[in-house]
Amino acid sequence: MQDYKTSRVALVGSAIGMAGLILGDFVINRPNRLASGQGLSVFEVLPAWQWGLFIAGFGCLGGIALFPRPRLVLAATVLPALLVLALLGVQGATASTLVESGGPFARVSIGSSLWIALLGLYIVFSDMHQRLGKNAWVRLSLAVGFSAALAGLTFSRALDDLSLWLEFASRSGRFIAEFKAHLFITGMSVGGAALLGLPLGVLLFRQKNLRLGVFSALNIMQTIPSLALFGLLIAPLAFLAARFPILRDFQIGGIGWAPAVIALTLYSLLPVVRNTFSGFDTLDDGVLEAGRGMGMGRTAMFFRVELPIAAPIILNGLRIASVQNIGNTAVAALIGAGGFGVFIFQGLGQAATDLVLLGAVPTILLAVLVDQFLQLIIHLLGDGIQR
Repeated sequence: MQDYKTSRVALVGSAIGMAGLILGDFVINRPNRLASGQGLSVFEVLPAWQWGLFIAGFGCLGGIALFPRPRLVLAATVLPALLVLALLGVQGATASTLVESGGPFARVSIGSSLWIALLGLYIVFSDMHQRLGKNAWVRLSLAVGFSAALAGLTFSRALDDLSLWLEFASRSGRFIAEFKAHLFITGMSVGGAALLGLPLGVLLFRQKNLRLGVFSALNIMQTIPSLALFGLLIAPLAFLAARFPILRDFQIGGIGWAPAVIALTLYSLLPVVRNTFSGFDTLDDGVLEAGRGMGMGRTAMFFRVELPIAAPIILNGLRIASVQNIGNTAVAALIGAGGFGVFIFQGLGQAATDLVLLGAVPTILLAVLVDQFLQLIIHLLGDGIQR
């Protein structure tokens, strides 16, 4: 690590977090599941020493952002994680208190204050996380430690009285099924894009005359709205399922997982193909000449020199495609594909905010976790190549 100039990104993140904590509703107290409820700020539900510590925590993050010395950068990476755990723990305790005095049907929802504070903390964490340098093992330790602490907080039943948790508890079986469906659709579509996009990217690197036409077609594909593409696939897949009964045996038809996987595979092709092409296109001629000088043939050159050097850029394309498809899979629930979008659209239909969040929050968390995991792999791979 090294000395750094003022981090404007982290400074903005700490300001957003503090403003959200002070100005928003920390919790929303509802007489029942569907009622609008009353918003309560941190000053109304927390003792002065608690909200004072939270404000001081955001103030410390702002100070570190102004003067990010090497040792403070690690502290500014750990502190947001501690603040997240503390905020969640206080939310759970506040919910327990309000539910006890609110009657058997009372619900306590997470207010805008916490969501904005979490956004600010994530901005600070992401910036300081990058400033740790290329020490991937430090990043891995932080991720494992935070995940373990969050799991401990969850299993301690400290969050049981939050309305969001109650929605999960009443649908835990369905939640696990939709989680599997979400992973299946995302994994199949990204895997299909990799099988098609990696060879296509290499082909475009070798054949210059194909680049303009292929990239133009892939760009056009990206401009089609996901829901429209799902709709376009319903008729041809329904026709094929009617003509070939074997397709119905695999649950391939006009609705369900099949059109979702096909559409998301097409969406994923552009980042995969573009990054594969870029990875090979940026190869240094001197490295290639050195490989030829060592007597390597074309196949050996590809697998021992070109592919390892291009791999971090290629994986970055897969990272982009994965995060993109995790979000788009939620929309696929409209055509019966399943996934977390089921809860989002059910919640919208019932005007149940916490049910919407039951689908939206895991989708966001899954995207963030996959993004951070693949970034870690890319850094480890880059460190190995440099050695």
